[in-house]
Amino acid sequence: MGQAKAESTRGATARSVLAVGATILTTLFVAVAAGAAPRDPARVAAVFPPWWTSAQAASAAASAGQIAGAGGAPFILILRGEPGQLGPRLRAAGAWLLLDPAAAGRCAPSPEPR
Repeated sequence: MGQAKAESTRGATARSVLAVGATILTTLFVAVAAGAAPRDPARVAAVFPPWWTSAQAASAAASAGQIAGAGGAPFILILRGEPGQLGPRLRAAGAWLLLDPAAAGRCAPSPEPR
């Protein structure tokens, strides 16, 4: 009986840790989204689901606009397109978040050391 109680306690602790982690990630996601909205709706950085391959993200992005660059992760792409259509098309293609490309620079690869 003691072992069952210990397993139950471990399960409750794991759920609590997951809930706290999810809350932290959600808060971070909202803060980034609020502070990094695209200034120019014709040029945005699109963040696709992180489990997508680079080919999936590129295919989805290309269906919405012209790919102009990439971020530091395979699921972050910089795009150009029609101002009134780019954002809605990217969201319909699966983008989670649209950022200003300058703010998305934080996601870009570090420059090569010289």
